[in-house]
Amino acid sequence: MWVVSGLVLSIVLALVAWTRSRAASGTYYESQVYAMGSKAHQGYGLAFIVLAVAMLGAIMWPPLALPAVASFTLVAILYGATFLRGASGEDE
Repeated sequence: MWVVSGLVLSIVLALVAWTRSRAASGTYYESQVYAMGSKAHQGYGLAFIVLAVAMLGAIMWPPLALPAVASFTLVAILYGATFLRGASGEDE
């Protein structure tokens, strides 16, 4: 179940990264704080595609499931931090 969820989310996040790499401009945190340009989004998109392939491999070979899901979780959190940071009020 976790592997299939990871597979679907990897594909969705790869599409999001591809879309963001084509966007004209990013958010303040995306462009100014994290310096996420189109190349960075393309890199994350490629990482999510590789993770989707790893999830497919985990379906066929179960010992690959834990490292694939753990790697996906780490990369998804790092990528999501560029969008979910928002204004925390600490910047003055």
